[in-house]
Amino acid sequence: MVGQYFIALLADHPDFELQAVCAGESRAGRRLADVPRLIDVDLSALANLDFTPLDAEELARAGIRVVFSALPAQVAKDAEATAAAAGIRIFSNAGAHRMVPQVPILIPEINASHLALVERQQRDFKTEGFIVTNANCTTTGLAMALLPLASLGIERLILSSYQAISGAGYPGLSALDIAGNVIPFIAGEEEKVQLECNKIFGQLDGDRIDPAPWEVQAHCLRVPTRVGHVISVHVELAGAVNEFEIRELYRTFRRPDVVDGLPTAPLQPVILTDDPLRPQPLHDTLAGSPDRARGMAVTVGRLQVREKAVRFITLSNNLVRGAAGGSVLNAELALRENRI
Repeated sequence: MVGQYFIALLADHPDFELQAVCAGESRAGRRLADVPRLIDVDLSALANLDFTPLDAEELARAGIRVVFSALPAQVAKDAEATAAAAGIRIFSNAGAHRMVPQVPILIPEINASHLALVERQQRDFKTEGFIVTNANCTTTGLAMALLPLASLGIERLILSSYQAISGAGYPGLSALDIAGNVIPFIAGEEEKVQLECNKIFGQLDGDRIDPAPWEVQAHCLRVPTRVGHVISVHVELAGAVNEFEIRELYRTFRRPDVVDGLPTAPLQPVILTDDPLRPQPLHDTLAGSPDRARGMAVTVGRLQVREKAVRFITLSNNLVRGAAGGSVLNAELALRENRI
């Protein structure tokens, strides 16, 4: 699913030209038309696109400069490292390298400065290539929703995520397991949220990141929705705030200058709704403008403030902002900063 979103986002991209789509041996040589369409985007114009084998050296010889990775983590660990060693710039949705000290978990609106870590990769591994990851799809929605509050001194987060079945990949869960059901545990997910959030909001100190000192407590659940991760968030701040102040922070928040004008950057990356019945996956997973940035905005609702505590519900598109769109935005930033 993420791979197909990559294809859709890159097919008519103003800065990147799609030249190859790699797959495992079972799909190499087949056409895009031969595999199930798993996303609600028309890919018929690319139906004759052939899958090629995943061969980093061959890609490098063909002049490929950038690779977007939707590989499973167990495959990505070696494949991405091999491609980076061949001089290719990797923008990855996989979790295999997120906690490697030299690898940034990049969300450009939050931590664009962390992109400088690629210099340490290139120096340490003696290559022009590098790996940049986006965050776990749940972490991404949480981090974006926290961004307007970050300057207030976050001390503790308590959250529960209600995650769509598309987060489990295809074919994912059996209908007998998830239909009319909630699964209260997703292996590894809670640890990812805790570790990644603090790395994302950490401070770059030379060529290393000092993680944010936040306490993060998370429960992650799988629910029978198709797309869109919902998170119930309780934030404890360093000092007391009032509801008007917090609402104004959200209402006036706009994208920072560092991403201004990037093709996939939404004009308003965090959208506050006063409707008590929103956000909902059915209505809000494609939030964001212009059209190229649909699905890149997160929606925040049910905002409540009491003394040092801020509570809200947030929704993000786990396949776009939390996956393919996030990586494409990372590459756009790298291009602007002459990392490519």
